[in-house]
Amino acid sequence: MKVRVTRVNNNLLMRSFLAVPALVYGAEAVPPSANKYATSMRFVPLVNPLLQHLNYANFVAFADGQPVGRITASIDQLNPRPEEGFWGCFECLDNDEAAAALFDAAADWLKEQGKTVMIGPATLNTNQQVGLMIKGFEYEPQIEIPYNPPYYQQLVENAGHEKIHDLECFKWMLPDELPEVLTQAEGQTGVVMRKINYTDAREARIVQEINNKAMSGIWGFIPMSLADTQGFLMSLVGQVPPDLFMIIEVNGQPAGMFLSIPYKNPGRKDSGGIIRLAIGGVVPEFRHMGLHWKVLRSFYAWCKKHGYTEGEASQVAESNDTVKRKIIMPLFGGQLIKLFRVYQRKLV
Repeated sequence: MKVRVTRVNNNLLMRSFLAVPALVYGAEAVPPSANKYATSMRFVPLVNPLLQHLNYANFVAFADGQPVGRITASIDQLNPRPEEGFWGCFECLDNDEAAAALFDAAADWLKEQGKTVMIGPATLNTNQQVGLMIKGFEYEPQIEIPYNPPYYQQLVENAGHEKIHDLECFKWMLPDELPEVLTQAEGQTGVVMRKINYTDAREARIVQEINNKAMSGIWGFIPMSLADTQGFLMSLVGQVPPDLFMIIEVNGQPAGMFLSIPYKNPGRKDSGGIIRLAIGGVVPEFRHMGLHWKVLRSFYAWCKKHGYTEGEASQVAESNDTVKRKIIMPLFGGQLIKLFRVYQRKLV
């Protein structure tokens, strides 16, 4: 089988690019992470503010005239590590030749942009979908969480990529009683915890400030622009109730935020809802105040009230021992159920 890789530069090729997931998973089984409509919208400037500071190239692999794989190469002008470029949106049939050709095409384009290392999978940048699923294939795919066939690991590693970082996902059960450490989360002078106000345009700047200060020390950090943050908040309207996106302020200053996303509503009888702990961060200067306990107490009460009995803490950095050791394990008995791997390949 002779493989030919073509850069997407017209609508016909874009249709081939968008058609690949259905060939890999089957038309009725494409995971949310590869949804055709959502993927197409990522490349529409009026819809995706990331494109204001990001350059990309899409590629499709063909064999015998039919698409067999795809990949995106991208660079982010806001990335504080200027040597990095990304690959993402990777989908491919189980064929080493096609996968290698796609990775080579992405690598060549990134080298032309002056990059010396290729990191991925990362959908456009590390603020979006990140990581290749290595463990947890038996669990239902979720929106904005990567999902892929098990054979992708071999395709990636056979193409010369090496592990750089792992992201872990934990399953947890809500305790019957409020954990003791949360009973001590008393009120503090000057601390206000409130739900997000999606209708207030000022909220985007507050979330941007918290994110860019609280997340600056984590692996893969890229600051969010104001437009990025506005787009992010718009994507949550109708999906996340305001009281599941909590903002913490100390003496009027933005100090932290905590976002949870429900993905299975409570059912009848013993069928409890499932919720995902998605984003949590406290600005460094306020980390000594125990603000996370205050938020977790509120989160516990919300879950109890609305019938959510279990959930996931998603894509926790393997190096984040503090969150795993002090929160996930002791409070919720978190069990590692999914593993996502990020790779790098030197460009020489």
